[in-house]
Formats: sequence, structure tokens, C-alpha cells
Amino acid sequence: MTGAPDGAGAMSLVDAARPVARLAAARAADADREAVLSAEVVSAVVGAGFARHFVPRAHGGAEGTFLAFLRASAVLGEACGSTAWFASLAATMGRVTAWLPREGRKQIWQDGPDTLIAGSLLPQGTFEKARGGWRVRGRWPYVSSCATADWILLLARPAGGDVAEARFFALPREAYAVEETWASLGMRATGSHTVVVREAVVPDELSFPRADLYRGAAGPHGTVYSVPLRAVTGLSFAAPALGTARGAARVWTERIRGRLAAAGGGTPGLERAGYDLALSRSVDDIEMAALLLERAAGSADEAGARSAGDLWAAAQARGTAKAAELLLSSVDRLLRAAGTECLAAEDELQRRWRDLRTVASHGTLRYATKAAAYAACIWSSGLPDDPGNRRSNHA
Repeated sequence: MTGAPDGAGAMSLVDAARPVARLAAARAADADREAVLSAEVVSAVVGAGFARHFVPRAHGGAEGTFLAFLRASAVLGEACGSTAWFASLAATMGRVTAWLPREGRKQIWQDGPDTLIAGSLLPQGTFEKARGGWRVRGRWPYVSSCATADWILLLARPAGGDVAEARFFALPREAYAVEETWASLGMRATGSHTVVVREAVVPDELSFPRADLYRGAAGPHGTVYSVPLRAVTGLSFAAPALGTARGAARVWTERIRGRLAAAGGGTPGLERAGYDLALSRSVDDIEMAALLLERAAGSADEAGARSAGDLWAAAQARGTAKAAELLLSSVDRLLRAAGTECLAAEDELQRRWRDLRTVASHGTLRYATKAAAYAACIWSSGLPDDPGNRRSNHA
């Protein structure tokens, strides 16, 4: 059962994610300790339809919605942050790959839309024109699932040229090496190692300019592809974070509930009040973050039918970053209120906190940066006057 672009499809992807979440939850501690997702979990994520979720229908994909993507990724995040991260980026890279020329897309999805694609949006390597295509070299750190993927999509800048002319290049697994450099505080099982391309000639049909994807308005397929990248990139990381925070709140609540029950009526009033406030404030933060993310995802689905402006894209990114900030504060608060037992090396609440802190550190979710970009749009053009457009302009 996989996702589809309507309301029923949104539920179908969520439903498909639920058994994967149960499997991921059972394997989460092992994944964190061994710093790798099991083959069974990887297979289950792909089978649920994440890799195909944003693949165009022309290539057998679901061409699904951002709202379905958000909700299903959050379901996995409640079980295991690393699994949700893997699933989220597998879906995201399907959307980015859709910008390749037709012959390149046909090559990548020739065996079906469940091809697993990893990638990097950082222009770390370099390229130059070569006979038959482009010569690519370089090192790309932090490429999640690079050792598991069938293909990889890398962003490179012109050798000695302007980064504004950066291009994406798709390479099969045999064209690059992986250096195992990922040893993070959290999200340990995402396999975000370093990709090394010593030299590869990539044909024209497996490359496209970054500017096309960033501009978005001339999307190659349906409406989901016409959304500018910066408006939705944060959702790829905030969706796992939402589930991770929900899972942390559940773990904490059950732990404190047991603690209070064991104490009978002997819990001091101030201690009980501290638990009450930690619970309520953290749940408020998580619910506010969920509202921001649902609005951002829903607005992106609506925006696909029109040309979205810079202000709208900046507001989308700002709201998503704010949601991540709220999620982190919620779990920080729960960890402080839990006491010293959560400091044990393999404590579940600590693992979820580590995962969330790792997600929140991602550059795409830095609130100060997104706030500055949003404010720059406001200072240059002002707030929109038409109240009827407020959702699309400030989602």
C-alpha cells in the first residue's frame, strides 16, 4: 500500500507506515548501538512506498502530497528517529531526481519507482565539461544512506566558476566510494557517511542545473514539483523530528506515571507541580509545531498549482524552522524533568533527545537564518494587503 495524491492516498501512506513503525521500534535500540539500520527495516520502508512517494506517475510513482509525506514520516519518527530520517530523505530525493531530463529519469527508474536514491544538496565537488557529458570529482560529507542507495544525486560547482552555476549529477552505486565518517551524537543509524568521487563522466541526461530546482515554477511534471526547493526542504528534516518528539513525550509520560503510582500519595507538591508543567508545556510545544508543519505541508500542496513567490517560500521555511525549535524545547524540558536515570547510555528517552538535537542542528532548520530571509522580503515589499491571500503568503 503506497501513497497517492489525494486525501485517501495520504491515509494509505500513513497506514503503510504503521507496521514499519512497529518493526523499527523493535530494532531502534540495536540500530542506535550498531549505527546501522537493519536490512529488514530498509526493505520495509521501501516496501511501504516512501521511495516512490514523490516519483512522477509517468515513471510508476505515487506523485504524492507533502501532507501525506509529513504524516507518514512522523509515524516512523515516533518509533525510531533514524528510520524516519532514512524514509524522509528517500522520498525527498525522488522528488529532486524528477528534475532530470526524461532519458535520465527513465534510466534511473527503469526497474520501477522504488529505486533507492541518496543525495546531497551541498555543492561540495566540482565539475567541468567533458566529451559526452560532465567530468565530476570531489568529496561530499553527510550523505545519508549513501552505502545503501542504488543511485546518488550530488550537487557540484563549476571548477573555478560561480557556485550559482552549480549542477546536480546522478551516479550509480559503482561510480562512487563511501568513507565511513558518520559517528554522531544522534541519528546514529542514518549512515550519513562521506561520498568520494575520484573521477566520473556523467552524461547530459543524468544532470540538471540547480537553478531549475530552486526556482521551482517550471516544474517538469505535476504540481508537487513546481514548489521552490527552499520552501519545502525543511519538511524533510522536521517531519522525523515531529515524530521523535511525540515518541519522547510518550516515553516520558509513561515513566513519570509509573513513578507517581509507585509513590502513591507521597510525591511532594512541588515535584508534582514540576511534572505537571513539564508535561503541559511540552505537549503545547509539540502541538504548536504540528500545526505549523501541517500548515506548511498543506500550503505547499496548494501552492503547486500556481507560481509561489519569494515571500511565500521564505515564510514556509521560517515556519518550519520555528516548528523544529519548538520540538527541541519540548524534549529538552522533558529530559530535564526526568531526572538522572535518563542519563544511562542506552536510555530510550535520552536516545530520542539525542536524535532530536541532531535534527535540530541541521542548517535547513536554523531559525535565525530563515527569519532573516523572511524579514528581508518584508522590508523590501511589505506585508500583503489582501487578507484572502494570507494563508498562501504566510503559511
